[in-house]
Amino acid sequence: MSKIFEFKNDINLESQILWQYASADKMNSLLLQKQSWYNISHNGFWNNWADDVLNISTANDFGLSIWGNLLQVARTYEVNGNMITLNTEQYRLLLRGRLLYLRMNSSIPAINEYLKLIFQDDGNAYVRDNLDMSITYILEFIPTEEELVVILNTGILPRPAGVGYKIYVIPPAEVFGFYGSGLSSFNQAVFWNGFDWKNK
Repeated sequence: MSKIFEFKNDINLESQILWQYASADKMNSLLLQKQSWYNISHNGFWNNWADDVLNISTANDFGLSIWGNLLQVARTYEVNGNMITLNTEQYRLLLRGRLLYLRMNSSIPAINEYLKLIFQDDGNAYVRDNLDMSITYILEFIPTEEELVVILNTGILPRPAGVGYKIYVIPPAEVFGFYGSGLSSFNQAVFWNGFDWKNK
């Protein structure tokens, strides 16, 4: 995810010394000791806080729990009568999705941008409007088990109200089509031997 702001936490006590006290050796010595403490304790704390809490992409479990409380996203779900608790990476994916979902609409271009951001490290993902009150999510990569748990059980994939959906996974090594045509077939889409998951 892109940076929203530049986080600055540096404290430079030496720059605050007035010119008339520049030659006060004892005071400068005290300030240098205090500056050393700030460098280790204060700056180190806030650098860790930025990585461990503020940045969803690098946050630890404590940071993710804070994001979960802010976004009102649970970590435990009931799946086929069994309670499952999302692991760290599953929960991170769900939180990223929820954060992006809050600022988007449910148009096809917006959903495609959302999928691009959520699955940016995995491969191409996009949605197709079937023109029959349904849409198809197409993933050009094999989701990990962690991603599958989130995709199939948490409603992370956005869609307009009242619209059904399917999920197709295209295994990249098994896709074929006409050479030089971008893998297209006879005026259709690509051939694939893929998986078809449908929740609703």
